[in-house]
Amino acid sequence: MMLVGALLSLGHERFAPPKFVVQLASAAGEQAVSYKRHDVSTALTNTVHSATAVSLPNGNLLAMWYGGTREGHTDVKIYSALFDQKKQQWQAPKAILDRMQVSNDLDRYVKKVGNPVLIRHPEGPLVLVYVSVSLAGWATSQINMMLSYDDGQSWHPSQHLITSPFINISTLVKNDALIYQDGTIGITAYHELVGEFSEIVRVTLAGKVVNKYRMSSGDKTIQPTVAVYSAREAVTFMRDTGKDVQKVRRSVTADGGLSWSPYETTQLDNLSSAIFTFSGREGRSWMVYNDAPKGQEHGRNTLALAVSHDKGLNWKTLHHFERIEKPAATESKFAYPWVTRGQGGQYHLFYTWNRKIIKHVAFNQAWLESKL
Repeated sequence: MMLVGALLSLGHERFAPPKFVVQLASAAGEQAVSYKRHDVSTALTNTVHSATAVSLPNGNLLAMWYGGTREGHTDVKIYSALFDQKKQQWQAPKAILDRMQVSNDLDRYVKKVGNPVLIRHPEGPLVLVYVSVSLAGWATSQINMMLSYDDGQSWHPSQHLITSPFINISTLVKNDALIYQDGTIGITAYHELVGEFSEIVRVTLAGKVVNKYRMSSGDKTIQPTVAVYSAREAVTFMRDTGKDVQKVRRSVTADGGLSWSPYETTQLDNLSSAIFTFSGREGRSWMVYNDAPKGQEHGRNTLALAVSHDKGLNWKTLHHFERIEKPAATESKFAYPWVTRGQGGQYHLFYTWNRKIIKHVAFNQAWLESKL
C-alpha cells in the first residue's frame, strides 16, 4: 500500500487544502418571468449527443456536442455553435475537433471522441475537456484538455491528462467541473472498467493533474454532478447503473472534496439516466433528471425539474420540460441534461432529443422561483 501511495503522489505538487469557488444565484427582484425554447443543432449529422455550454462575457452562449453516423463511430466530431442573445437564434454549427486532429495533437492513435465538457475559468480562458478512446470501448477512455483565449474562436492543441500512473485508462466525463479558489479545476469524472465509481480529478490550467479525490467506491455510481454550498461543503449526486431498483445516489463533503461520505439512496427514480444539479438561492438544490414513471422499463420519455431545501435529502418535482405519457417504440427520448448560468439571472438547459437534435430551454430566476 505504501508503494501504491507513493506512485499516486508522483508529480503532485503541494497545493493548499481545496476550497471551492461558490457561484451565487441572482435574485429575481422585479424580473418578469421568461421561458423560451430553441433547437441548437441541425441535420448536419445523423446523430448528436452530450451537449455542454457556457455563457460568454458578451452575453452570448457557446454550446458543444458530439455528432456523427452513430455514437462511437470513427466519423464522430465535436461540434460547436454560438447563440446570439440579441437575435435570439443559434448560428450554424461547425466541427472543431475530430479523432485525426486529436491523434496529431497527442501523437497517438485515436479511435473515437465524445462527451465534451466546457468550463469557464475565472482567469478568462475557456477549458474544453473531452473523452478519447484508442482501443476497445468507452470503458477504456482517457480524457484530454484544450484551452481557448478568444471565447472559443480558436483552440490550443489538446493535452492528454495523466489521471493514473499505471495504464491511465477508463476515465470519462459528462457533467460540469468545479473551480477551486487557487485556480485549479475539479473535473467530475467516473470510471467504467473493473468497477463503476466517481471521482474528482484536480488539474491546473497547464494540464498538470494535482490529485484525485474518490467520491464513491466501485458500486455502480457514475456521472457525478455537484452542488456547491460553501468553500468546504458540497453534495454530489450520481447516476445509478445497478440492476436493482435504481435511484439517484448522494454523497457529501465537508472538506472541499478531499473526502466524501458513504453514498446513500435518494427517493428520486433513476433508470440509469444522466442527471444534472446546481445550487440556488437560500440553500436550495435543483436537479434536472428523467423521472421514470411507474411501470416504464426505460425512463427517458420525461425530463423533470426537482427542488430540495435540505441539500438533496428530500426532493419535490415541480415541472416537466418534456413528458410523453404513452411512448411508442419510436417516440421521443430525452437525455443528458446540462444547465449553465447566463447573465442577469438567466439559466440555460440543454439536452438531447432522440439523439437527433440538441434542445435548448432558456428560463430566468423569476421563472425558477415561480415554480416553488
